[in-house]
Amino acid sequence: MGLEEAAVLVLLSPEGHVLLERKSCSQDSPWACDVALPGGHIRPGEDSIAAALREAWEEAWVNPAYVRVLCLGPLHATSRGSVIVRPVVAVTRGPLCVRPNSSEVDAVFWTPLEAVAGVRPARLLHPRGFEVVGVELERELVVWGLTLRILRWLYSSLARLVKLGRC
Repeated sequence: MGLEEAAVLVLLSPEGHVLLERKSCSQDSPWACDVALPGGHIRPGEDSIAAALREAWEEAWVNPAYVRVLCLGPLHATSRGSVIVRPVVAVTRGPLCVRPNSSEVDAVFWTPLEAVAGVRPARLLHPRGFEVVGVELERELVVWGLTLRILRWLYSSLARLVKLGRC
């Protein structure tokens, strides 16, 4: 069995906030209550950008017309290694009225990138009762695993660009 491919949209606002969602806690899913970037599996005939934009529309009501893709990030493997995920980094270019648009998502929100990726992860209790190494946001939202790795990659990449005077 080969690796499955997926893409996530890392959408940034002009204020430096990143769009996150919480997977529904009422779903019987391994991702229940996880804070994540909008995204999912790449369908036949799609590339990473098309998949990330489609998933963001389906999950968080992100209108692709108001998104400007900047770049593709490096591939990241899930903890089980069965899925490889390509981050699609983008910025908003117009008004967005984000909200849950799917039964698999129960919250959509903006949070400062620095508040997630600029702090040291700690051992925390996930809302489903197991321990993770992550970052706790307000309202007992925990960012951990793949989402945290992608956001930390982006944060460190931006910091390097700023330091080099390229941003």
